[in-house]
Amino acid sequence: MDQRSTQGLRAYLIGDVSLKRADIPMLVCSLLSGLVDGVAFNAGSVFVSMQTGNTIFVALGAAGLPVGDTQLWLRALISVAAFLVGCSIFSSVSRLLGHRSRINLCSSFLLQTVLVIISAALAQTNIAPAFALTQVNPGTEIIDYSTKKHSNEEHFAVYIVIALLAIQASGQITLSRSLGFNEIPSVVMTSLYCDLLSDPRLFALPLASNPKRNRRVASVVLFLIGGIISGWLQRTRAGMPGVLWIVASMKLIMTISWLLWRPQNAIEKNGS
Repeated sequence: MDQRSTQGLRAYLIGDVSLKRADIPMLVCSLLSGLVDGVAFNAGSVFVSMQTGNTIFVALGAAGLPVGDTQLWLRALISVAAFLVGCSIFSSVSRLLGHRSRINLCSSFLLQTVLVIISAALAQTNIAPAFALTQVNPGTEIIDYSTKKHSNEEHFAVYIVIALLAIQASGQITLSRSLGFNEIPSVVMTSLYCDLLSDPRLFALPLASNPKRNRRVASVVLFLIGGIISGWLQRTRAGMPGVLWIVASMKLIMTISWLLWRPQNAIEKNGS
C-alpha cells in the first residue's frame, strides 16, 4: 500500500460519520439490552444494563437482604463497578479518537462484540453454569432449577460474565452520548419514561415533527421486545447461551456497518 493510499485510509478511519439515520444502530442497542438483561436477571438475579435496580440490591445487602440470597449484593456490586469502569474506558477512548469518528465507533462496537463472545463462550461451555441453562421452563423444571440456582449464581465465572456484560452495556450509553442521541440511552428506562411523558409535544403531528419523541417510543418498544424474545429463547434449546450468541452476532454486524457508514458531508460539518 503506497503512502497516498495509507493516508486516505487513515483519513477515512479518523473522519466523522454522517449522523443521518445514525440513530438506528442505537435503537438496535435498546433491543440488545432487553435481550441481555433478560438473560442476566434469570441467570444472576441482577441487571447488567439498568444499574438503578442493582444499586438497591447493594443497599439491601447491608441488611442481609433479600433472605435466601446472601450474595446478591455482591453480584449487583460487581455489575455496577464494571459498568462504571466501562463508562470511564469508553468515554476516555471516545475523547482520544474523536466522539463521532469511524475508528471510535468501530473499535467500541468491536470491543463490545468481543466481550459478549467471551460471555457466550463461558456460558456455552458451562464454565459459568448460571448462564448455561437451556429450556428454562418453571412449569416443568421448577424443582431442579430452584435447587441449583443459588449455587450456580455463586460460581466465580458467573461474576466474570456479569462484569463483561456490564462493561459492554456501558459502551452503548457512552456512544449514544457521543453521537448526540441522549434520548436513546439504550440501557435505562426510568429517565426515558420521564422525558417521554414530560414532552409538551408528545402528541405532535405529523410524526416526523418530533423525532426525539419517536426515538424514545421506539427505544421503549424495542427494549420490551428484546426482553420478550430473550424470555422465549431461554425456553428453547438455544437457551441463555443462544441469546448471547445472537447479541454477539448483531454487535459484529453493527461494527461492520459503522466501518461502511457514510462519512460526514460538508453541509453537516457546517451545520455542526
